[in-house]
Amino acid sequence: MVSAPDIAKLQGVVNLIKSESERLKQYLNSLPPAALERPSPCELWNVAEVIAHLVWFAETYGGMMERGLRGDTSPTEGFPTVPGTLKGPEVDQLYGQGAITRRRTLGENLLSAFRQTYNWLNEMLQGIGPEDWEKPCYHTRGIRPVSSFLPTIIQELAVHEWDIRSSVEPSTPLSAKSIPVLMERLPRNRRPWALPFPTSSPSSGLVRYRFHLSGMAGGNWDVVVEGDKARMETSREGAAGLNLRGATDTFILLMYGRLKLGPTIASGRLTAEGNLDLVLDFDRWMAGH
Repeated sequence: MVSAPDIAKLQGVVNLIKSESERLKQYLNSLPPAALERPSPCELWNVAEVIAHLVWFAETYGGMMERGLRGDTSPTEGFPTVPGTLKGPEVDQLYGQGAITRRRTLGENLLSAFRQTYNWLNEMLQGIGPEDWEKPCYHTRGIRPVSSFLPTIIQELAVHEWDIRSSVEPSTPLSAKSIPVLMERLPRNRRPWALPFPTSSPSSGLVRYRFHLSGMAGGNWDVVVEGDKARMETSREGAAGLNLRGATDTFILLMYGRLKLGPTIASGRLTAEGNLDLVLDFDRWMAGH
């Protein structure tokens, strides 16, 4: 049974999903039609396809939750019968093509579909009771409880809102209210931690990239590299190979692949002290090379 404090925390995330999606609805309504065809920071998608991805995501993941709440853990149509069988690139391809296909089918109904889908999703989330949060649901990577879907929904809304806004307003910030949820989720993400780290000095042993973060959910975090594996943990005592200082939202955008470390240092958004040769390895890692 989920504890009372955890239920309160989950309800807070439910309320955040509603407020973030409502704000994004208003922003999308203000966009001129030409803005929908702009390229976005998502390599395969323009702005309209990012919006279509958010529709597809809410339909798909919301459907997984809705079925789980009814006691149904059967696979989503078009997904593997056995969860967890898709590998990383296959998941990326499924999601990437899903957005493009949904954009084509929605046509001029794209923005109305976004409004209607998130109205439905928010209504469903608001109706979840304390006894429902641990109910199992189908997911591409395994059977998961209802509660586990909430941080992913925030991630999709916050990061893709930034993708949309930054295509029109390059200096736009990440949603401040979503930052604590994103920081809590980040160490458990599949990407980038599943990517091999392409260090140029295999014999260098353990390397720490230490981030001193300010602002919302600030603190000190290490990206630790051992061999070709990387992980994120709270900073420890001892030297780091590279010390970096900047705002938490800059770190999140960096770790979601929206910024590159080298150019971010050059622009002044992050300051760096230490072995600057480590910067190239970091950017090669985030690019998947």
